[in-house]
Amino acid sequence: MAGGLVVGAGVVVGAGVVVGAGVVVGATRGGGCDPGWWVPAWWRDWVWRQARARIWLGGAIPVCLFRPWRISRLILTAALLASGTFLFAQVGDLNPASIGQAFLDSLSTSGSLSFEPYNSWLSGDEDALADSFFGYATPRVNQLKVSMDQTASTAYEGGLFFKKLKLKVGLDVDVDKNFIGRLDRLMGYIGYDVFELRVETSSLKGQALWLGTPQGGMPAQASFDNPFISVDLLYYLSASGGIDYIGLGYMSYRLPVQLDCLTYNASRGSVWWAPVVSFYQPDMAFGIYSFLFGLDTLHEAMAHQGLFAQFQGFGPWIWTQDRAGAGISTIGDAAKAWIEAANQLPLWSATQIPLLVDYNLTLGLQWTGSIGRLRLGFGLGYNVGGQTLTCITPRGTVQAGYVDASPSVYLVHYGPMLKGSLEF
Repeated sequence: MAGGLVVGAGVVVGAGVVVGAGVVVGATRGGGCDPGWWVPAWWRDWVWRQARARIWLGGAIPVCLFRPWRISRLILTAALLASGTFLFAQVGDLNPASIGQAFLDSLSTSGSLSFEPYNSWLSGDEDALADSFFGYATPRVNQLKVSMDQTASTAYEGGLFFKKLKLKVGLDVDVDKNFIGRLDRLMGYIGYDVFELRVETSSLKGQALWLGTPQGGMPAQASFDNPFISVDLLYYLSASGGIDYIGLGYMSYRLPVQLDCLTYNASRGSVWWAPVVSFYQPDMAFGIYSFLFGLDTLHEAMAHQGLFAQFQGFGPWIWTQDRAGAGISTIGDAAKAWIEAANQLPLWSATQIPLLVDYNLTLGLQWTGSIGRLRLGFGLGYNVGGQTLTCITPRGTVQAGYVDASPSVYLVHYGPMLKGSLEF
């Protein structure tokens, strides 16, 4: 093809911004398309550079403009140039300041930093703790000591909210020990309107130490680095009534636990303690479905919504995230072998039904304020969190000739917490 056209078009983008563009169709140099003596050299060279680039911004022009006898092409060229001029005239009506303002009005950004300089951990067998508390003399005593590696943490969070699309995306990263410590937790979320999908991955790291006499080949201690995954679907309440969101979630993780054993005692005619009562497993797997809810007065004050939106300036800081649920867990093959070897009985059921209550509460003082479009918030408080996990056997009461084993766990962590937030 000896000649061609650059076809122009305009597209509306965002807040009334019109972008014009053109595409060269079949343009080549030669074939009688020489510009001729009446075109200035600087204009001729510039046009050919654009033709070789195959793109023309802001209108349209025929590559073979230089054929004056092609009246029809010149008429088409004039029409296309007029349309391109009109498009750019629309853009001209929007000065850079108004374009920038429209962009800022359509987007909201946020960020926060949470710092826990020190975290103390307590853990153990919940049933053994209850026996001790109420003064029951039983062979079930707490013999597993769990030491978590994480004693300090810092969380960085950032998010974008596209107002017209009602779309929110964000990322939250926790590191342990210090501000530049090892990656400990990674959480991403995406939300539309009042819904949010939150995915979190992390690890539970530490050492499990058995304080009693190891039985059946069980090691006296074990290090663990177990994965933790949770997926939550949240619904944010427009009129919270004190609760920011409710939701449904699923958690999958492994945890070191003490296993307490029972068997059927024929002489007593009832279930009684097994010959060897207690063991431990450093990596018992849990998969739990739960209902959850959460509240953050600092967030409500920052966003000017919810029951605590009036807490501007100084006010009480209440942050909580709690869940309760049930699922499936499994006693591993190694722990099963230790229990059976020590008691000389087969295990009644390796499958367990865990019942979970998980809580996290921070109480303290907060401050929120504004500097132009910038919102600032700070909170200082004390955090207490943890979980209780009790398992039951789906097969029911253990029968004669078997040994039943199940865990009953509590975890508690506590320490000061400092949080800073901004929103633009």
